[in-house]
Amino acid sequence: MSRPPGRDARRSAASAAHEIVDPAEPWETPLPRAAAARLDPQAEAARPTRPSSEADLPPGVLRVLRFTCGSLPLERTLLFPPAVRPIDRSCRRFVTTPRQVLGLGERAAGLWVEWHMRDPAVVVPLERIGAIEDIRLLRYRRFSVRAADARLSVRYASGSRSAVGPPVAWLRRRIAGELRGEVPSPGLRSVGTGAVPAVWRAAAEAIMRQAGEGGAVALYGVAPPTGPDERPRGALVALTAEELIVLAESADACPTPDVPDLLAVPRRTLQLVRPMDDRLLVRSSGVERALRTGAELASAAAELVAEAGGVGPAARARR
Repeated sequence: MSRPPGRDARRSAASAAHEIVDPAEPWETPLPRAAAARLDPQAEAARPTRPSSEADLPPGVLRVLRFTCGSLPLERTLLFPPAVRPIDRSCRRFVTTPRQVLGLGERAAGLWVEWHMRDPAVVVPLERIGAIEDIRLLRYRRFSVRAADARLSVRYASGSRSAVGPPVAWLRRRIAGELRGEVPSPGLRSVGTGAVPAVWRAAAEAIMRQAGEGGAVALYGVAPPTGPDERPRGALVALTAEELIVLAESADACPTPDVPDLLAVPRRTLQLVRPMDDRLLVRSSGVERALRTGAELASAAAELVAEAGGVGPAARARR
Protein backbone atom coordinates (compact mmCIF):
# COMPACT_ATOMS: atom_id res chain seq x y z
CA MET A 1 0.00 0.00 0.00
CA SER A 2 1.39 3.35 -0.98
CA ARG A 3 1.66 6.14 1.53
CA PRO A 4 -0.54 9.22 1.15
CA PRO A 5 1.26 11.98 -0.75
CA GLY A 6 3.15 14.38 1.44
CA ARG A 7 3.40 12.14 4.52
CA ASP A 8 7.21 11.99 4.39
CA ALA A 9 7.38 15.76 3.95
CA ARG A 10 5.11 16.31 6.97
CA ARG A 11 7.18 13.95 9.07
CA SER A 12 10.36 15.71 7.99
CA ALA A 13 8.90 19.11 8.90
CA ALA A 14 7.73 17.84 12.29
CA SER A 15 11.16 16.34 12.97
CA ALA A 16 12.87 19.63 12.08
CA ALA A 17 10.51 21.58 14.35
CA HIS A 18 11.45 19.43 17.34
CA GLU A 19 15.18 19.30 16.57
CA ILE A 20 17.41 19.89 19.60
CA VAL A 21 19.24 23.11 18.71
CA ASP A 22 21.11 23.85 21.94
CA PRO A 23 21.38 20.76 24.21
CA ALA A 24 21.27 21.05 27.99
CA GLU A 25 24.47 21.46 29.97
CA PRO A 26 25.21 18.87 32.70
CA TRP A 27 24.02 21.31 35.40
CA GLU A 28 20.72 22.16 33.68
CA THR A 29 17.48 20.35 34.55
CA PRO A 30 14.74 19.44 32.05
CA LEU A 31 11.34 20.91 32.87
CA PRO A 32 8.34 18.58 33.00
CA ARG A 33 6.24 18.83 29.85
CA ALA A 34 3.21 20.21 31.68
CA ALA A 35 5.28 23.04 33.19
CA ALA A 36 7.00 23.78 29.89
CA ALA A 37 3.65 24.06 28.10
CA ARG A 38 2.72 27.03 30.32
CA LEU A 39 5.83 29.03 29.40
CA ASP A 40 5.82 31.83 26.87
CA PRO A 41 8.16 30.75 24.02
CA GLN A 42 8.73 34.44 23.20
CA ALA A 43 9.84 35.41 26.72
CA GLU A 44 13.26 37.04 26.91
CA ALA A 45 16.36 35.22 28.09
CA ALA A 46 18.39 36.02 31.21
CA ARG A 47 20.02 39.45 31.53
CA PRO A 48 23.52 39.25 33.06
CA THR A 49 24.89 42.07 35.19
CA ARG A 50 28.40 43.26 36.05
CA PRO A 51 28.70 43.38 39.85
CA SER A 52 29.63 46.69 41.46
CA SER A 53 31.07 44.98 44.54
CA GLU A 54 31.96 41.50 45.74
CA ALA A 55 28.79 41.56 47.84
CA ASP A 56 26.76 41.34 44.60
CA LEU A 57 28.20 37.86 43.95
CA PRO A 58 27.45 34.63 45.82
CA PRO A 59 29.70 34.35 48.93
CA GLY A 60 33.19 33.06 48.19
CA VAL A 61 32.72 32.75 44.42
CA LEU A 62 35.09 35.56 43.47
CA ARG A 63 37.84 34.05 45.62
CA VAL A 64 37.31 30.62 44.01
CA LEU A 65 37.43 32.07 40.49
CA ARG A 66 40.53 34.11 41.24
CA PHE A 67 42.30 31.04 42.65
CA THR A 68 41.46 29.07 39.48
CA CYS A 69 41.64 31.74 36.78
CA GLY A 70 44.26 34.20 38.07
CA SER A 71 43.95 37.96 38.50
CA LEU A 72 40.29 38.84 38.06
CA PRO A 73 38.87 42.35 38.64
CA LEU A 74 35.13 42.74 39.16
CA GLU A 75 34.68 44.35 35.74
CA ARG A 76 35.61 41.03 34.11
CA THR A 77 32.93 39.06 35.95
CA LEU A 78 29.30 38.60 34.92
CA LEU A 79 26.45 37.35 37.11
CA PHE A 80 23.74 35.37 35.33
CA PRO A 81 20.46 34.92 37.25
CA PRO A 82 18.57 31.61 37.25
CA ALA A 83 16.75 31.16 33.96
CA VAL A 84 14.56 28.90 31.87
CA ARG A 85 15.46 28.36 28.22
CA PRO A 86 14.20 26.26 25.30
CA ILE A 87 16.46 23.67 23.73
CA ASP A 88 14.46 22.66 20.64
CA ARG A 89 13.41 24.58 17.56
CA SER A 90 9.70 24.43 18.41
CA CYS A 91 10.38 25.94 21.87
CA ARG A 92 8.40 23.18 23.58
CA ARG A 93 11.21 21.57 25.56
CA PHE A 94 12.83 23.68 28.25
CA VAL A 95 15.58 23.37 30.84
CA THR A 96 16.19 25.38 34.00
CA THR A 97 19.60 27.00 34.42
CA PRO A 98 20.93 27.76 37.93
CA ARG A 99 22.67 30.99 38.87
CA GLN A 100 26.08 31.34 37.19
CA VAL A 101 29.15 33.58 37.44
CA LEU A 102 31.51 33.99 34.49
CA GLY A 103 35.05 35.16 35.24
CA LEU A 104 37.69 36.09 32.66
CA GLY A 105 41.01 35.95 34.48
CA GLU A 106 44.61 36.43 33.42
CA ARG A 107 45.19 32.66 33.27
CA ALA A 108 41.82 31.17 32.36
CA ALA A 109 38.14 31.72 31.70
CA GLY A 110 36.01 30.06 34.36
CA LEU A 111 32.29 29.45 34.92
CA TRP A 112 30.95 28.90 38.44
CA VAL A 113 27.52 27.31 38.63
CA GLU A 114 25.26 27.13 41.68
CA TRP A 115 25.12 23.39 41.46
CA HIS A 116 26.55 20.59 43.58
CA MET A 117 30.19 21.61 43.31
CA ARG A 118 32.37 24.22 44.97
CA ASP A 119 34.94 24.61 42.17
CA PRO A 120 34.09 26.17 38.78
CA ALA A 121 32.09 23.88 36.51
CA VAL A 122 34.23 24.73 33.46
CA VAL A 123 37.73 26.21 33.21
CA VAL A 124 39.45 26.97 29.89
CA PRO A 125 43.11 28.13 30.09
CA LEU A 126 43.68 31.19 27.90
CA GLU A 127 46.61 29.65 26.02
CA ARG A 128 44.35 26.80 24.82
CA ILE A 129 41.50 28.96 23.52
CA GLY A 130 41.02 28.47 19.79
CA ALA A 131 37.92 30.58 19.18
CA ILE A 132 35.42 32.99 20.69
CA GLU A 133 31.86 32.52 19.46
CA ASP A 134 28.71 34.58 19.99
CA ILE A 135 25.70 33.33 18.07
CA ARG A 136 21.94 33.70 18.01
CA LEU A 137 19.99 30.60 19.03
CA LEU A 138 16.21 30.49 19.38
CA ARG A 139 15.24 33.44 21.62
CA TYR A 140 18.68 34.15 23.09
CA ARG A 141 22.38 34.47 22.28
CA ARG A 142 25.06 31.96 23.28
CA PHE A 143 28.56 33.14 24.08
CA SER A 144 31.19 30.39 24.01
CA VAL A 145 34.89 30.08 24.75
CA ARG A 146 36.18 27.09 22.80
CA ALA A 147 39.25 24.91 23.13
CA ALA A 148 39.97 21.55 21.53
CA ASP A 149 38.88 19.66 24.65
CA ALA A 150 36.59 22.12 26.45
CA ARG A 151 33.72 24.52 25.86
CA LEU A 152 32.45 27.20 28.21
CA SER A 153 29.03 28.59 27.23
CA VAL A 154 26.54 31.03 28.72
CA ARG A 155 23.21 32.23 27.32
CA TYR A 156 21.90 35.76 27.56
CA ALA A 157 19.30 38.19 26.22
CA SER A 158 20.26 39.96 23.00
CA GLY A 159 19.68 43.33 24.66
CA SER A 160 22.43 42.65 27.23
CA ARG A 161 25.43 43.23 24.98
CA SER A 162 26.33 46.41 26.86
CA ALA A 163 27.17 44.19 29.84
CA VAL A 164 28.72 41.30 27.91
CA GLY A 165 30.68 43.31 25.33
CA PRO A 166 33.52 44.91 27.38
CA PRO A 167 34.78 41.75 29.16
CA VAL A 168 34.59 39.78 25.90
CA ALA A 169 36.56 42.50 24.08
CA TRP A 170 39.25 42.26 26.78
CA LEU A 171 39.40 38.46 26.38
CA ARG A 172 39.82 38.71 22.61
CA ARG A 173 42.71 41.16 22.99
CA ARG A 174 44.31 39.02 25.69
CA ILE A 175 44.31 35.74 23.75
CA ALA A 176 45.53 37.43 20.55
CA GLY A 177 48.99 37.68 22.14
CA GLU A 178 51.87 39.71 20.75
CA LEU A 179 51.86 38.32 17.21
CA ARG A 180 50.86 40.91 14.61
CA GLY A 181 50.47 39.64 11.07
CA GLU A 182 50.26 41.33 7.71
CA VAL A 183 47.01 42.98 6.59
CA PRO A 184 47.06 43.19 2.78
CA SER A 185 45.13 46.06 1.15
CA PRO A 186 43.09 47.30 4.14
CA GLY A 187 39.55 48.34 3.31
CA LEU A 188 36.12 46.89 2.50
CA ARG A 189 35.41 44.88 -0.64
CA SER A 190 32.27 43.21 -1.96
CA VAL A 191 32.67 39.64 -3.28
CA GLY A 192 30.33 38.28 -5.92
CA THR A 193 27.56 40.77 -5.18
CA GLY A 194 26.74 44.43 -5.60
CA ALA A 195 26.97 47.29 -3.12
CA VAL A 196 27.53 46.48 0.54
CA PRO A 197 24.34 47.15 2.57
CA ALA A 198 24.59 49.94 5.14
CA VAL A 199 24.32 47.64 8.16
CA TRP A 200 27.23 45.50 6.94
CA ARG A 201 29.27 48.56 5.97
CA ALA A 202 28.80 49.83 9.55
CA ALA A 203 29.94 46.46 10.92
CA ALA A 204 33.09 46.54 8.75
CA GLU A 205 33.86 50.12 9.75
CA ALA A 206 33.54 49.19 13.44
CA ILE A 207 36.08 46.39 12.98
CA MET A 208 38.46 48.75 11.20
CA ARG A 209 38.22 51.35 13.98
CA GLN A 210 38.90 48.72 16.65
CA ALA A 211 41.81 47.22 14.67
CA GLY A 212 43.95 50.31 15.26
CA GLU A 213 47.39 50.42 13.62
CA GLY A 214 47.53 48.21 10.54
CA GLY A 215 43.80 48.45 9.99
CA ALA A 216 41.71 45.60 8.65
CA VAL A 217 40.57 44.15 5.34
CA ALA A 218 36.92 43.10 5.21
CA LEU A 219 35.17 41.03 2.54
CA TYR A 220 31.37 41.08 2.22
CA GLY A 221 29.38 38.37 0.48
CA VAL A 222 25.99 36.69 0.38
CA ALA A 223 25.17 33.09 1.23
CA PRO A 224 22.39 31.26 -0.69
CA PRO A 225 18.80 31.56 0.60
CA THR A 226 17.98 29.70 3.80
CA GLY A 227 15.50 29.84 6.68
CA PRO A 228 11.70 30.03 6.59
CA ASP A 229 11.70 33.20 4.48
CA GLU A 230 14.10 31.71 1.90
CA ARG A 231 16.17 34.85 1.45
CA PRO A 232 19.95 35.24 1.06
CA ARG A 233 22.02 35.83 4.19
CA GLY A 234 24.84 38.34 4.38
CA ALA A 235 28.30 37.52 5.75
CA LEU A 236 31.53 39.40 6.43
CA VAL A 237 35.06 38.03 6.80
CA ALA A 238 37.64 40.43 8.25
CA LEU A 239 41.34 40.06 8.87
CA THR A 240 43.16 42.31 11.33
CA ALA A 241 46.77 42.12 12.49
CA GLU A 242 45.61 39.94 15.41
CA GLU A 243 42.37 38.17 14.45
CA LEU A 244 40.33 36.45 11.79
CA ILE A 245 36.73 37.57 12.29
CA VAL A 246 33.66 36.04 10.66
CA LEU A 247 30.24 37.69 10.96
CA ALA A 248 27.35 35.71 9.52
CA GLU A 249 23.64 36.45 9.55
CA SER A 250 21.67 33.86 11.54
CA ALA A 251 19.19 31.69 9.67
CA ASP A 252 16.34 33.10 11.78
CA ALA A 253 17.62 36.69 11.94
CA CYS A 254 15.42 39.69 11.15
CA PRO A 255 15.85 41.38 7.76
CA THR A 256 18.19 43.88 9.44
CA PRO A 257 20.97 41.79 11.09
CA ASP A 258 22.00 44.32 13.75
CA VAL A 259 23.82 41.61 15.74
CA PRO A 260 25.08 38.85 13.42
CA ASP A 261 26.75 35.67 14.59
CA LEU A 262 30.42 36.12 15.50
CA LEU A 263 33.46 33.89 15.29
CA ALA A 264 36.74 35.49 16.41
CA VAL A 265 39.97 33.51 16.05
CA PRO A 266 43.48 34.65 17.08
CA ARG A 267 45.74 34.61 14.02
CA ARG A 268 48.55 33.01 16.02
CA THR A 269 46.40 29.89 16.55
CA LEU A 270 45.08 29.47 12.98
CA GLN A 271 45.66 26.00 11.53
CA LEU A 272 43.39 25.88 8.48
CA VAL A 273 41.17 28.27 6.49
CA ARG A 274 39.57 26.87 3.35
CA PRO A 275 36.26 26.82 1.44
CA MET A 276 33.93 23.85 1.86
CA ASP A 277 30.98 24.10 -0.56
CA ASP A 278 29.12 27.25 0.53
CA ARG A 279 30.86 27.40 3.91
CA LEU A 280 34.16 28.67 5.24
CA LEU A 281 36.01 26.05 7.27
CA VAL A 282 38.22 27.45 10.04
CA ARG A 283 40.43 25.34 12.32
CA SER A 284 42.26 26.93 15.23
CA SER A 285 44.03 25.17 18.12
CA GLY A 286 42.01 22.06 17.39
CA VAL A 287 38.66 23.90 17.25
CA GLU A 288 36.92 23.45 13.90
CA ARG A 289 33.99 25.60 12.75
CA ALA A 290 32.21 25.74 9.38
CA LEU A 291 30.30 28.96 8.76
CA ARG A 292 27.81 29.55 5.97
CA THR A 293 29.27 32.46 4.01
CA GLY A 294 28.54 31.46 0.41
CA ALA A 295 31.03 29.78 -1.89
CA GLU A 296 32.50 32.95 -3.43
CA LEU A 297 33.17 34.63 -0.09
CA ALA A 298 34.63 31.42 1.34
CA SER A 299 37.10 31.14 -1.55
CA ALA A 300 38.04 34.82 -1.34
CA ALA A 301 38.56 34.58 2.42
CA ALA A 302 40.86 31.56 2.08
CA GLU A 303 42.88 33.41 -0.59
CA LEU A 304 43.10 36.47 1.68
CA VAL A 305 44.52 34.44 4.57
CA ALA A 306 47.02 32.79 2.25
CA GLU A 307 48.09 36.18 0.88
CA ALA A 308 48.54 37.49 4.42
CA GLY A 309 50.92 34.72 5.38
CA GLY A 310 48.66 31.74 5.86
CA VAL A 311 48.13 29.92 9.14
CA GLY A 312 49.77 30.74 12.45
CA PRO A 313 53.37 29.92 13.37
CA ALA A 314 52.33 27.15 15.77
CA ALA A 315 50.61 25.24 12.97
CA ARG A 316 53.52 25.78 10.56
CA ALA A 317 55.95 24.41 13.14
CA ARG A 318 53.99 21.14 13.26
CA ARG A 319 54.17 20.55 9.52
